[in-house]
Amino acid sequence: MPIRYVVDPLLQRVLAVAEGTVTYSEIVAYLKKEQDDNCLQLHELIDAKQATAAFSPAEVHQVVARLRDLGHHSTLGATAVVVGDDISYGMLRMLGILGEDVCDIRPFRSRNEAEEWLNTIDMPRTGGAGKMNRS
Repeated sequence: MPIRYVVDPLLQRVLAVAEGTVTYSEIVAYLKKEQDDNCLQLHELIDAKQATAAFSPAEVHQVVARLRDLGHHSTLGATAVVVGDDISYGMLRMLGILGEDVCDIRPFRSRNEAEEWLNTIDMPRTGGAGKMNRS
């Protein structure tokens, strides 16, 4: 799997790295692993500078549908994705716009910008599903 992660216990944040070609099926598998590991509610920083989005706009809609389903059962933390190319930026921007009713996903060009944004987002409330509060 080109996406791997660890949980930073001090920050209570998922730190992930995506490399190579990232497909729709790999995104679904990644979300399943996060669900199985009870990490969906944590904010997440994904370093995808060495990755390329290899999924279609139709598959973006399928990912959004999966996120909505997950959001009915768990609170979803904010996700900042540091990208290295324009196609990935556009696909992640589309994902963020289409899924804004259930979670916050934003692409960034630099890790510093991504971390600064994540630091402005309140931690999700526990025990319920839905979009988190912004500060």
